[in-house]
Amino acid sequence: MTTKNPYWNTRFLKFMLNLFGSNINKTVIRLISWIKYNFCFCKAAPFASGLVFSYKLAEKAVVSVFITYFAQDPNDPLNLKVAIAFVNGQEALSALLYIFMVYLSQAFSGHLKRIIFCLTVAYTCGMVMIGLVAFGVGGSIRYELTLFIIGLILVAAGRSGLMPFVRQFTAEQLEAHEADKQNIKEERVKAREEIWWRFAWVAGSLVAIPLFNRSWPLRLITTGWVMGITFVLFYLATPLYHKREAAATSTEKPFTCIRVVRAALLKRHMEYPSSPDHFFHQYNDELELWPQAKLLRWIDKAAIIEFESTLGREEQEKAGRLCSVTKVQETKYILKLIPMWSTFLVFGLLLSAGNTFSAQQGIQMKSPNLLIYLVLLQSITRETVSTLSRFLLSKWFPKARLKQNIMRIWAGMLVSILCSAVLWRVENRRLVEDGGLNFNESVYYGFYGYKAMSIWWLAPQFLLLGLMDGLAMYGLEDFTIDDDHLSGSMKNFLRAINTFIVSGIGSTLNIFIFYTNKNLFHDSLNDSHLDRYYKYLTIYGTPINCVYLLLISIFIYRLSDAVQVNEESMSETTVPDTYTKKK
Repeated sequence: MTTKNPYWNTRFLKFMLNLFGSNINKTVIRLISWIKYNFCFCKAAPFASGLVFSYKLAEKAVVSVFITYFAQDPNDPLNLKVAIAFVNGQEALSALLYIFMVYLSQAFSGHLKRIIFCLTVAYTCGMVMIGLVAFGVGGSIRYELTLFIIGLILVAAGRSGLMPFVRQFTAEQLEAHEADKQNIKEERVKAREEIWWRFAWVAGSLVAIPLFNRSWPLRLITTGWVMGITFVLFYLATPLYHKREAAATSTEKPFTCIRVVRAALLKRHMEYPSSPDHFFHQYNDELELWPQAKLLRWIDKAAIIEFESTLGREEQEKAGRLCSVTKVQETKYILKLIPMWSTFLVFGLLLSAGNTFSAQQGIQMKSPNLLIYLVLLQSITRETVSTLSRFLLSKWFPKARLKQNIMRIWAGMLVSILCSAVLWRVENRRLVEDGGLNFNESVYYGFYGYKAMSIWWLAPQFLLLGLMDGLAMYGLEDFTIDDDHLSGSMKNFLRAINTFIVSGIGSTLNIFIFYTNKNLFHDSLNDSHLDRYYKYLTIYGTPINCVYLLLISIFIYRLSDAVQVNEESMSETTVPDTYTKKK
């Protein structure tokens, strides 16, 4: 009979310690390497994050629910049409000014900090002005209305591009901490900037929760003061910032696309060149300029030099008859994106309507003070889905970047159909079908004739609004800027156009439809038929838009395949330089 080793338990314990100890060591090493990769203390980053904190505080506590400002007095609410004009007009103006601000940042390169100063001051002054109107400081109604409109314009100007410029400034400061200035790892800089931005985003959102339950005057003044304080700290920390060499002022003129198209039309009768030397400022051997598209090749003629002309090359350029290859390529790329942008018109309309009216619905339900949690739910969903979808699709389709982006756009469009259906059914349930007040089913909350539902009925639509925004909007951004041919300034310009297409045009269409459909919309939300509006979008708008997107996607895939085949054939048939010299 064998006896057990009395030290078996000790040996087993040592084995388990060695096994898990090695795993723990690996985990600790990975954690340390992750922290070193993603975290970098930069003196400028906390002050820039302060601006992000104040901006997100204002966005969550004020801007995202701004339509409720006009209904703060249930006994004397402002006309809904006026409220829609103010709220959506501010969104459209902000999106339009974003494009202008991007052009300013490119025209005056090296003055990014000054642009941030101007935008922050405008945002702060606008918030304070609207807060003074809410306090009733103005004397006459006309004076208060003028002060309110000026404040609203300043808020729109301040919101136009403030966050992208702050993030760009933070990235530039983090680049100064890179050991190898010649080979800066952009992915690591972006990851570190993202960490600082996320921290400020979370902090601003958390502080917005208790502030939301305060009165509108106190809310507006508080956000204005917080933004003013963070701006002063950002300004006083100027000596701590890494100075960049001021670039020369750009001589680039606006409306370059119009100038390129005009030059191409003036030379429409010219033949395509047989040599790359016939192109103005051509730095490669392409006979068909990137991006290759048969429908857009005629634009290449804008870069063809007119050798028979009495004017020199620079004189032809000043006369508007000649453009550089870079300008022609950028113009072709923008025109190539128009079909995809057109698919986002209905999407932007639905997103604008959902963001605008959902907050108004929320204050007419039980526990309206919980509306801030639904706003945060939408934001968290948008950010989480955008990051998660990009990560998963990059793992599943590592080489098919175009496929990844179109799949995200497609998913967002399909979610928009579900979102419009939920918006329709929830609003339909909120309204009393017989048009009267039944005290056995309804509770009076200052709004007559409508069921006092729980505000959590709005949770699905806020969730779906964030889901469709995080998928389609971020998919569109990656679709437009995910190309190695594009410069950094061009990517910023395309981001501004994306915002204008979705937010700017969507808000404008929302105003237009609201004012032209008098049978659907009236002076108050309770007298309007918002459910029918969402019904039409569900049955006609979003499904037809998805069919249109399908046709555009097929066209884009065929175009990308044709371009790939063309590039491969050109590389195979290219004659070596040594052979041409011998010949």
